[in-house]
Amino acid sequence: MSSYEKRQQVIEYVAPHVLLFPTKFALVFGTRHGVPQFAEEIQSLYRQGYFASLIISGGITGHGEDSEASILCQALTSRGIPEHIILVEDKAMNTGQNVTLTREKVEDFGVKDLLLIGKISSKRRYIMTVRKQWPEIGKICCHGVNYFPVPADQWWMDLEFRTRVFSEYRKISSYLEKGFISDIVIRNGIVM
Repeated sequence: MSSYEKRQQVIEYVAPHVLLFPTKFALVFGTRHGVPQFAEEIQSLYRQGYFASLIISGGITGHGEDSEASILCQALTSRGIPEHIILVEDKAMNTGQNVTLTREKVEDFGVKDLLLIGKISSKRRYIMTVRKQWPEIGKICCHGVNYFPVPADQWWMDLEFRTRVFSEYRKISSYLEKGFISDIVIRNGIVM
């Protein structure tokens, strides 16, 4: 196997191709990285009809004064996403809490399918976390935002992208061992 094929295998593992389908709810995993790119892609998904309601989850991280969720919410409403379709969960400090606290917040809404939106390098882990922490979700699709200066198939050429991909690759096996996430199967772009 060539080094190119090995690199492709790594990115396809952490950021698998998943077909998108329209859902009632989308869950955005909070971030402080690439907020303009996140806002642009979320706005595009909304305009294309991929979700009707948006849940943004993310607490105050680092030395920030505002939660990741409120930062993204502001970026989205300034781009014309209606505020009344957005639900903010601003306490989560990690991916597991993004899922469990969101689940608690929307337990009366009967969520059965979900579009996950987050960093491209974390796509597989987002899906695995939802499968473990919110098993009632039947159908999952996931969109990864690439806010890095290189395309996904050249991830190793950017230091930050490369660092995040390798970090994810290591996290997945560790989190599986600890029972934080569940293994998944993706066939033809569909999460089984």
